[in-house]
Amino acid sequence: MNLDENLLYEVLKHVDARTLAMASCVSKLWLKTARDERLWELICTRHWANIGCGTQQLRSVVLPLGGFRRLHSRYLWPLSKPQAASPLPWAPPKIINSKPPARWGKDEVHLCLSLLSIQYYEKMHFTSRRR
Repeated sequence: MNLDENLLYEVLKHVDARTLAMASCVSKLWLKTARDERLWELICTRHWANIGCGTQQLRSVVLPLGGFRRLHSRYLWPLSKPQAASPLPWAPPKIINSKPPARWGKDEVHLCLSLLSIQYYEKMHFTSRRR
């Protein structure tokens, strides 16, 4: 079965982050589609409460700082996992079958956006120091 990119996008916009990440391993077309920032934006904002800014304003902050996929992988995904008591700091993460997180409030979203911008600033500052 060969799905075109538009139909594949329509299907993938209804999946969770884990499923989208696994779908990217199917083929080059699926990888290309799974990297679409619009899909990651849907995943990031699906559980957010009203954060007090419009969609365009949110995009204007997140996209220059690496995008929604980066925001999710670095800050939202780790916060959505239950804390596992692992005796070893290097232990691989366990796969947890859990319910999707409850709606995120303004504070959680602002914290994630702040962490993303700080990480970007530190990277930019480090690069300019190397010159």
